Amino acid sequence: MMSLRQFSLRTLCRMLGAACFALSLTAALNAQTNVVYVESNVSNPLHNSILGFSNDGLGNLTPLTGSPYLTQGTGWAPKLGDGLALQQDDDQQIVINSSGTYLYAVNGRSNTVSEFSIKAKGGLTLVGTPVASGGTQPASIGLLEGVLSDGGSLLVVVNKDSDPTQLTQKNPNIVSISVTKDGIMTPNAASKIVYPAGTSPSQVTVATGNLIMIDEFMATPSQIAVYRLHSNGTFAFLTSVPVPPGNMLFLGIVRSPVADYIFAALPLEGMVAAYSYVPGTGLMTLASIVATPGELPCWLAISADGTRLYSGDTQSSSISVYDVSNPSAPTFLQQLFLSNGVGNGQPWNVKVDPTGKFLYAITGVGLHAINIQPDGTLLELATPTLLNVPSNTYPYGLATLLK
Repeated sequence: MMSLRQFSLRTLCRMLGAACFALSLTAALNAQTNVVYVESNVSNPLHNSILGFSNDGLGNLTPLTGSPYLTQGTGWAPKLGDGLALQQDDDQQIVINSSGTYLYAVNGRSNTVSEFSIKAKGGLTLVGTPVASGGTQPASIGLLEGVLSDGGSLLVVVNKDSDPTQLTQKNPNIVSISVTKDGIMTPNAASKIVYPAGTSPSQVTVATGNLIMIDEFMATPSQIAVYRLHSNGTFAFLTSVPVPPGNMLFLGIVRSPVADYIFAALPLEGMVAAYSYVPGTGLMTLASIVATPGELPCWLAISADGTRLYSGDTQSSSISVYDVSNPSAPTFLQQLFLSNGVGNGQPWNVKVDPTGKFLYAITGVGLHAINIQPDGTLLELATPTLLNVPSNTYPYGLATLLK
């Protein structure tokens, strides 16, 4: 016959086991999904899409349920047999709002912008139909949240106009699009700023004080133009800064999340420049320039705490790491050569994930998930993921989310 003590112990064990199971189940249900999105840039008509993946915490990527998600737009591609020109020299092709509820993407051949709502585990649902970008080859998006009187937001779209296959090209420009809290997009026709033909602007960066910084990549000289974006969607020009003396052009730009500084790539010289800026006036001042052994540092990413900067060095197939704890005086830390075998090895977009544990890099049809070590340096452990896209397709655009 079971003693009272035996009964109590057995009952207690059952109760503890049930409690542990309940806690495990709750944890599983509440676990967040670490998501990375890539724009496929498929040029088959209306077949551009967003590829979504979850990261298992070790850098192994698994497609999200329902991926790829069609944008109802068309990406760009060079004519068969033609090499790339300036079409791919841009960044921020997809962006996500801070609450992780909406994703916006460019369609570079159909000249539209698509919007998706983001579901609980990172899946995407297209919202309405794409809206006109206001120019040819939309290539970069900036997002200013909550700036409208009704709590809505403004998108800034850079129309690069560097797709040679488009027969009805217009001069490059920037425009704004109003977005209601419910996600309804409306282009602001009166907002357009037009640039000279051949300027090929590469990126928009949103900075403190509703400042908009545009990299006029191929202007003469290459320069960064600074605007104030008003709540009616119009731009007020404030100032511009040319490349430093002896340098040829700017390319990738990233803003410090903790200080009024931006970092701008000087790819032909193998350098990155640090600039301070004044939110009230937009005035930019060159603070310093740091060199890297990496060749053609084109695209930049920064850690959430603002202490580590990363450049994708396209010519040397490497990622450079910089200490930007003092944003006025970056220092070089490391050059990591990427694994080969998947993709072309040339990092075109780079992005830090929300956990701060991985840096993603697109290399043609390869997507690398690179481990970020405690000191911010890099170690590539996981095998890159092959992006399933048709031939003559050039995926680009990265966004990350913890959902």
